[in-house]
Amino acid sequence: MRLASTEQTDFAESVSALLRKRDPLEQMRHAPGPRKFDAGLWAELVANGLLEPAEAGDVVTACLVAEALGRAAAPLPFLAASVAGALIGPAGGEVTGLATYGLLAEDGTWSAPALDIRDGLVHGTLPFVPDGDVADVVVAAVRAPDGRRLALVRTSDATVEPLENLDGTQPLVRVVCDGSPATLLPAGGDALASVVEEARLLALALHGATLLGLAAWLLDTTVEYADQRVQFGMPIAARQAVKHRCAGMLIQVESIRSMVLELADALESGAGDRALVAATAMAWTTEAAEEVAGGALQLHGGIGFTWEHDLHHYFKRCTVGTLLLGTAGHHRAQIAAALTA
Repeated sequence: MRLASTEQTDFAESVSALLRKRDPLEQMRHAPGPRKFDAGLWAELVANGLLEPAEAGDVVTACLVAEALGRAAAPLPFLAASVAGALIGPAGGEVTGLATYGLLAEDGTWSAPALDIRDGLVHGTLPFVPDGDVADVVVAAVRAPDGRRLALVRTSDATVEPLENLDGTQPLVRVVCDGSPATLLPAGGDALASVVEEARLLALALHGATLLGLAAWLLDTTVEYADQRVQFGMPIAARQAVKHRCAGMLIQVESIRSMVLELADALESGAGDRALVAATAMAWTTEAAEEVAGGALQLHGGIGFTWEHDLHHYFKRCTVGTLLLGTAGHHRAQIAAALTA
């Protein structure tokens, strides 16, 4: 496993510095409900090259950026825009505006039904579209006369229906197309299958890195709180049960980090069975992040349940994150299938 270079960590730190300065959770902290999209912050981050590492195939740097965004629980469409870019450009299209992808089924797996296309107009429903509330364009699979293709559909030409979501920092929508104009992308056949698989693997790596950032913040915040919270004349951090729980959370966070870096390195190098590495990483990462979130909530006691504390944003995003792009059980089934094939 190759470790990140100084240049890569410096780039991620520049993203973290801007997020600390702009505090992306500020608006949600005082206004319960879905996020208020900070288009200015997003534009500034994009202008500073936020999406460029993924576009250039530098998956390690892209994962470091995703971790930084996770540490801030940033309500920004990084995953959606990165994955859409990985689909549109390599398939022969051009990204214009903020794009997302409509390849997720209702269970969160990468298996959404393809849209029908007749006379250049698409019909059907994209059941699970991340960040579709702010996207200009969604890239979807369609059943074209010459086989399966990707197509771009403007959200303004479709019906966008918000989905009820525990996590307000990353809204999900349903996109209903009923005769929506679409632009078919050139790639088809084996070339298209390769593009879609590469985008799927990138999505898993970035999602895992986001969970790493969330879990790392939860660990650091919990340790700090345990050192400050005094009960029966001593900090609760002095009690063995609390120490052991925090130590367990640390092990989970560092194991997630190892899994994410291993996956990022595998995607860049092309070595080994990358799909198997991705499934293994996500089977572990989703459950570990959920366990860290549960520990943080428990050790914070009553204050962890309050709206005023940021913990609930991280807890909810970790919880929803265990379903996005497939559950741990889904990934374990893929591992079993690969090992018995």
